[in-house]
Amino acid sequence: MKARLIPVGAALAALAALAALSACGAAYAVTSLEGYTEAFSQISGDSRVWRLENPKLLAELRLKASPWQNVEGYLKAQSLSNKWDGERWENFLFLKEGHLKFRGDRIEAYLFSCQDRFWLNEPLLNMVSQDVIKDDYDGPKTQGVRLDAWNIWGLALSAFYTDKSTQYPTVQNPDIPAGNTSYGADLVSTDDYLGGRLRRAFLRDRLVVGATSARKDYSTGSRNYDAVAGGDFEAALGDLVPPLARLGRTTLFAEAGRNFSGWLEDDEDPVGWKAELRDIGIGPLTLVTSLHDYDDNFYTLGLAKGEVWDDNDYHGHYLQADYRLPRKAINLKVWRSREKPHNPTSTRQPFEETGGEVYVEFVHGFKGTVSYNRHINKDGTWPNLFFEVAGENKLAKIRTQFRVKDLGTDYQLRVYGFEADANLTANWKLYTRLLLVDEKTEARESVFAQIYSRGWQSAEFFIEYGNGDQSNDLVNDGDFVNHDSSSTSARVFKIFLKLSY
Repeated sequence: MKARLIPVGAALAALAALAALSACGAAYAVTSLEGYTEAFSQISGDSRVWRLENPKLLAELRLKASPWQNVEGYLKAQSLSNKWDGERWENFLFLKEGHLKFRGDRIEAYLFSCQDRFWLNEPLLNMVSQDVIKDDYDGPKTQGVRLDAWNIWGLALSAFYTDKSTQYPTVQNPDIPAGNTSYGADLVSTDDYLGGRLRRAFLRDRLVVGATSARKDYSTGSRNYDAVAGGDFEAALGDLVPPLARLGRTTLFAEAGRNFSGWLEDDEDPVGWKAELRDIGIGPLTLVTSLHDYDDNFYTLGLAKGEVWDDNDYHGHYLQADYRLPRKAINLKVWRSREKPHNPTSTRQPFEETGGEVYVEFVHGFKGTVSYNRHINKDGTWPNLFFEVAGENKLAKIRTQFRVKDLGTDYQLRVYGFEADANLTANWKLYTRLLLVDEKTEARESVFAQIYSRGWQSAEFFIEYGNGDQSNDLVNDGDFVNHDSSSTSARVFKIFLKLSY
């Protein structure tokens, strides 16, 4: 387990300070103290040799105090004993997360550590991605301040500043100086992020305009920073233009932005925009469509999602139609997306995807889905066929799936998936997943099962078999359901005992 670490003395001082706040507050003071202790171990091996591995003892303490009205303090600390994980004794007690909060009639402010408080209500471009900023490999590692305000001259404001002090072993960090290969030395990243958004609604929320800006300063270099800014609007055309009222709300969203990063050349001016029309209703038919155009280097690596970063230097469209059969529990959906390089001389290749889906609800709580989609890129055409039947009642919830991946190609896979969550007794439950991949040259399986009990007061007991990460998305799992994968069921038992207090 990796986490943002603090010395034992600092953790105790933080706990003492928060306890002191609750003790010296007014009669309004409210303090709660809770937590849990968890013991974990696993047994793994093959048919001849089984061994006990990785015993852990984890204790967590959560302290929440409100010494004055509108003021809240929260601290979560953990203590970990992990015999074979190479932990140093200084890591025995560490801060997991914490914050101080003030909330008024029109304002809310946070001083936080190891929490994800970077969400901005940005409609389309996602120029500020909380997934990147929080660095959530083993939980958010950042600390900073956040401010939200509303109903101030009609404006709504959200802003944050954070310093991401993350420790990396030098052997794993691509930015270490050449020749430094010492495994024991740690490199601390001190990147800073600043982001904010203003929003103003008009005409009883029928028209909304907004602006977003963000900047990331790297640890070194005067021009080594990312910066992006943009503006957007939302218009309920169905409410603003009477002839369009028959089509429903018919909401138009549009956002445009520009990259101001310091590493850009002087003549570079990367911009991007996206427009989307939603809530178009024609009887039982609903439509959604969008257009976008992104220059090369429009998105910045430090501020946007990795997936969006890959889409820069493209323009394209998306269209989706949903049809609900009258008086039938049947929904039909078709969609099409298309991406082309923005620059005709670009080395990027166009790609597109089309698909359709039928969703049906049956009696007795069962429902089914059949979908087909086809992805086309420079390497060829990749069709996929998917079936699912699921149902639930008071005793159990089950889901069974079948998928043909890359239908008709040399990489075709047939995948079977099953998931069940059953109440064995009033206190004992069973959860299991089964995944079978059938290739031309081999068949592979992944089995995961969990039996757990909550029959004791404030206690939970789990026994697990297998690796649940192999089948998180059943037949759509991108790692296990892959032609290049050779993974099979992990022969491992895990035992948990959790006591809450």
